[in-house]
Amino acid sequence: MTVIEPKYKYKEIEKVFEKLISENAELTKHFSKEVDLSEYNLDDDIPYVDIGSISRYIVENKLKNRTSDFDLFFKNVEEVYVNGDSDVQNFIVVGLFEGIQNIGGEEIEYYRSFNQWLNSETQKAWNGIIDYWEGTEWRIPKNEREKREKEIQKILNKKK
Repeated sequence: MTVIEPKYKYKEIEKVFEKLISENAELTKHFSKEVDLSEYNLDDDIPYVDIGSISRYIVENKLKNRTSDFDLFFKNVEEVYVNGDSDVQNFIVVGLFEGIQNIGGEEIEYYRSFNQWLNSETQKAWNGIIDYWEGTEWRIPKNEREKREKEIQKILNKKK
């Protein structure tokens, strides 16, 4: 049986960053102001901090409704995630996705507002991190959750 080496490896994290910002001049310019990839190395640089630059860029543009480059960006994210080693996959989930969700918060309605750009595997990972921190209640439509909550309160009030 042949073992296929992952295309993206955490020990070569600069290649991950290069792919994430590739073909996007504005994101590349933004990222390059904060991070120098030319001599990037895991001994001196902190990838989980540096990915925050990309998370901030995504949130800022989402808030301004400047999302025309999101299709390409999230296509690149899917490519890296699917073809990355387990450390790269964790980096995408914990570094990028949690960064976007934490920076943007409810202001960007992160539960569903990125669904149109996320692809198959990254959609599962995106939802999985929400499930991990918040449980799965968010998956139930708001009106159904409210209806269920009213029914629960009605039952609880009868017991008093």
